[in-house]
Amino acid sequence: MADNVVPLQQRPTPKREIEVSLRPATPCEINVFIAALQSWIKKSPAIEDPKAFWRAMREDVAKYPIDVLMEAAKQARGLRGFNWTPSIKETVELCERLMEPRRAELRAIQRAENDRRAREQETVERAAEAEREAGRQREREAHRQAEIERLRNLEAGARKRFGDNGPLPDDVQLADSISNSQVCRGGKLISWQAALADGELWAVKFSRLMALAARVRQALEQGRVSWDRALAIAKMIPADEANARSQIDDIEGVAASFPGDQPTESFWRALWKIRAACGLDARQFPEDAAAAAIENLKNLTGLQNLADVRAIIDRQASEEWQQRRQRRPVRIPSAGGMTENIS
Repeated sequence: MADNVVPLQQRPTPKREIEVSLRPATPCEINVFIAALQSWIKKSPAIEDPKAFWRAMREDVAKYPIDVLMEAAKQARGLRGFNWTPSIKETVELCERLMEPRRAELRAIQRAENDRRAREQETVERAAEAEREAGRQREREAHRQAEIERLRNLEAGARKRFGDNGPLPDDVQLADSISNSQVCRGGKLISWQAALADGELWAVKFSRLMALAARVRQALEQGRVSWDRALAIAKMIPADEANARSQIDDIEGVAASFPGDQPTESFWRALWKIRAACGLDARQFPEDAAAAAIENLKNLTGLQNLADVRAIIDRQASEEWQQRRQRRPVRIPSAGGMTENIS
């Protein structure tokens, strides 16, 4: 490689070239500029103190590069308005106009570099956030797997204790997916899973029935059952577990033929019946209260009817007793020791 060829990696960048071109002139270079002005343009008669003028000129143009200063001197000599030495203000204005293209180019390069750095920083931040999210996802998955294992162990313990009467496979996990871990029993919040671990029968029943409700919801969301039938099965669960389980097995075995749907309030209300069937405190809805009131009214009406019938029977019995008493003969002793009937 020839000695006068600069290797590619050592060549100055456009930004560096502009920065170099913006370097202020040295004192010697400023002297050259001043000498050029003095020799090219007549001294203005308005300059009263030449030494002070040129000293001030040196100070005000010291921030400009020598090539800009020399170009300004050339333009001052070539323009009609400068038959005399330009004022310091006019010289500075010429230099500023000559400097502006370089400064604009430098600003453009700086903006491009800032944009590039911002994009690089954004890429780095996105990668870091992606890594953090991946870490959070791993933590969530580890927690999920640990929770699944805990529920399986809880279910295995219950099945070991209760045998076939205990929760069926995946019942505890299914029940957990549709019910809060805390339920209300006797006015107190308790954990149904803790109760299941302690061997309480109501918790066993709760896990089995709520698991069936979760399976109905899954079938509904998967489009395997119509909404009406799903609600009917949900209402059947607390009253007839065997029949409900059989129907759920049937709908899970068919292909999806309904639009996937989400459970509505009627479905969730049906689940309160399951809670009540397991001995838990259940919410009473207005329609339930109305139905109970109608049933009570029927019972009260029936009791009133029974009371009326009883009153009639009592009155008839009393009248019959009085009549029989009046007809019964009275036996009184006679003088000969014999009794005599008197009607």
